[in-house]
Amino acid sequence: MGKLEDIQTLIFELGPDERARLREWFDEYDGDSWDRRFEQDVKDRKVHPLGEKARNDLRDGRVRDV
Repeated sequence: MGKLEDIQTLIFELGPDERARLREWFDEYDGDSWDRRFEQDVKDRKVHPLGEKARNDLRDGRVRDV
């Protein structure tokens, strides 16, 4: 059995409170990971075209409140 299967088996054994705590922990862990990837993409200028388009759309009035 692989690591993922081991983890899944253990998760099935958790009670509702433990699953809720795991979910909260994983959401924070996953969010932090996403933040780090995004920050690196910004440093590597991978998101620059998206920011430039957003600034141009704002400047040219092609945005609206949601």
